[in-house]
Amino acid sequence: MLKHILAFTLIFCTSNYAQEPGRTDGAEESEFGRGGYRMSNIKNPWQIKVSFGSARVNSDGEFAEKREVTDLYYGLKLGYKLDSFDFDIGYSRIDQQNTDFLGLGITREIPFGGIPDVTIGFSLGSEIIKRDNVDTEFSIVSGFNAGIILGDRLKLGLDYRRSIVFSDYNVSANRFGLSFKADL
Repeated sequence: MLKHILAFTLIFCTSNYAQEPGRTDGAEESEFGRGGYRMSNIKNPWQIKVSFGSARVNSDGEFAEKREVTDLYYGLKLGYKLDSFDFDIGYSRIDQQNTDFLGLGITREIPFGGIPDVTIGFSLGSEIIKRDNVDTEFSIVSGFNAGIILGDRLKLGLDYRRSIVFSDYNVSANRFGLSFKADL
């Protein structure tokens, strides 16, 4: 199974660079070749994203006292842009609840309504969650974001993340916040 996953990843990543972006003119001044990707003008695909906002971890069972608490959270992600997909690794924390999130994810952002400076994005990822006095938990994270491009390298956005935790305590985590993303 691992060999199949590695082969799929290798094929997916190398197929994006199968041809150089550009133009090949035909005999009658018509374009018939190579094409390209609209995000191909990215000079440095590395990104850093800082976020903060409010978060809530709901749980049942012996840890039910934390179910109604909404606190501030902060986070940091390091990402790599490949065409219009952002692959990232991130860390976020809810200090008041002593909850740490460490995860991997992929985000697809597209222009919204034909406005080039406004984007919407959808994300999917996985996280490991560590809370006080609770075993480490695994979660699948889905998300939605909207952003405004402020310049060549900076984007301001709103993020919502919902963690579906695989646990014995019926846990869910919701995070809503403001983010700043900068191309390095």
